[in-house]
Amino acid sequence: MPDATSVPVEAILTVQAAKGTQITSSFPHRFEVSDSESFGTLLSSGTGAADSQGLIRYSTTALPAAKKVFWRSRAEQSDKYGPWSQVLSFTTIGTTTPTTPTTPTDPNAPAVGPRPNDPPAGGRLPLPNARPFINAMSGLVATLPSCPYGRKYSSNPWLDKLVDNLRASDARWGYNGKPSRTAADNNGFPVTCAGDEIAYHYGAGDSLNSTNVYLIDALAGHCGPTPATTYRDFTGEEPGFWTLTRTPSR
Repeated sequence: MPDATSVPVEAILTVQAAKGTQITSSFPHRFEVSDSESFGTLLSSGTGAADSQGLIRYSTTALPAAKKVFWRSRAEQSDKYGPWSQVLSFTTIGTTTPTTPTTPTDPNAPAVGPRPNDPPAGGRLPLPNARPFINAMSGLVATLPSCPYGRKYSSNPWLDKLVDNLRASDARWGYNGKPSRTAADNNGFPVTCAGDEIAYHYGAGDSLNSTNVYLIDALAGHCGPTPATTYRDFTGEEPGFWTLTRTPSR
């Protein structure tokens, strides 16, 4: 769909499935949609699987109206992935409505950066680029604890610093509450959040406890001998919810 116009804001992207040289089945594909060819800010991101015709389709979240956007895809399998495809573009149908940032509405949110206006009903705000913030934290991995007392699913000084930096620019950033984990997974301590992940509330209404979140893994090898900064968008791959709850003691 190169340079198409008047495309619905909830577009369906299609690619031919890629296969391995020794594998007959098709790999899942990740799709990214952005407002720039550099893909600094993602408007929509997710995975699609092959159908019986060997085509992989991905339905985007609601994109901005009357906007030229760019998209690409690549094959992924576990922690392995292929090269990105050629960048294609299209323009969505409709007209634009300007928005003005507002102050945070979450009952326990600190007074930090601006909170972008809610999207239209059923829509999603684009995912801001957290990579520079995460990269800036790489030098602190060795000095700020990221897994105190073996608590993998609790906040920690390293993650607290990252979230504080992100929230200084956008109050919709927070922690991932990690509903799939329990104290049994956290060295016996109650789960407060994933200690290596961040969440961005893209939907309308209060952020607190919302499941309308983008989920980003920011630390590879968490609670291992050599943790390192990373960036992995795993939105939609598992449940998550937005929280600001921090571990009261380290």
